[in-house]
Amino acid sequence: MNIIDQFLPEFLGTLILVFFANGVGYSTSAQKMFASSSSSKWLLISFTCGFGLFIAIIIAYSLNGVAHLNPAISIYFSIYQKQPLFLLLIIFQFLGAFSAQIILNFINWKHIQVTDLVSIRNSHCTFPAFANKEKATIFNFSYELIATMMLIGFLLASERGINKQILSGLGPIPVSILVVVIGMAIGSSTGFALNPARDLGPRIIYRLMELTILKKRKDQHIGANWSYSWIPTLAPTMAGIIIGLFALI
Repeated sequence: MNIIDQFLPEFLGTLILVFFANGVGYSTSAQKMFASSSSSKWLLISFTCGFGLFIAIIIAYSLNGVAHLNPAISIYFSIYQKQPLFLLLIIFQFLGAFSAQIILNFINWKHIQVTDLVSIRNSHCTFPAFANKEKATIFNFSYELIATMMLIGFLLASERGINKQILSGLGPIPVSILVVVIGMAIGSSTGFALNPARDLGPRIIYRLMELTILKKRKDQHIGANWSYSWIPTLAPTMAGIIIGLFALI
C-alpha cells in the first residue's frame, strides 16, 4: 500500500464524514435553523425530497431518459462528457417545474385561499434563515454552493474506481439517500434548493399568482424575494461548472 496515494481518499472521506455528522448538530441546535424550530417538519421535508428524487429518477429512466432533472447536473455532464446538447434539457426541466407547481396550486386552491402568503410562497421556493441584507449573502451562497457540490461530486465519485461496480446495481438509491443527508445536515439554513429549476420555476409561478388570481389580496403581497432568488439559481449552477471542470483533470 502506497501511503501517499491514501492521503486524498482519507482526507476527503474524513472531511465529508465530519461535515455531515457535525452539520446536523448545527441544524438541530443553532438558533434560527429551520430544523431546530420544527425538527419533525424538517425530517418530513428532507425525506420527501430524497424519496421524491428516487421516484422521479425511476420514472425518467423508464422513459429512457438520462434523468438529470436538474440544470446544475446537466451543466456538469455537458462539461464532463463534452455533450453541449445536454444544456437543452434545462428547458424541459424548467417546464417540468412550472407544470408541477401549477398542478399543486390547483389541487391546493382551497387551502391557498385561507393561508397567509408567506406560507404560500414558502411552498413554492426556498428562503434563508438570515436575509442577504443581514450580511449573510456569502454564507447563504456558500450553503447552496457546497451542498450542490456535494451532490454532483457524489455523482462523479460513483462513476470512478470500484464505486462504479459497487453502486451500479443500486440505481438511484444512493443519490436519494444523499439528498436526505444533505437536507438534514446542511439544508436547514437555506432550504437546500440544489436545483435552479426547482427553485426559480415555482418562484416565478408564485409571483404570477400574486399578479393574477391573488390580485384581490394585494395588501398581503410579499413578492417573490428576488433579492435572494439569484443565490439558489447561481450557486448550484456554479457547482455544476466547478465539478465539471474538476472531472476533466
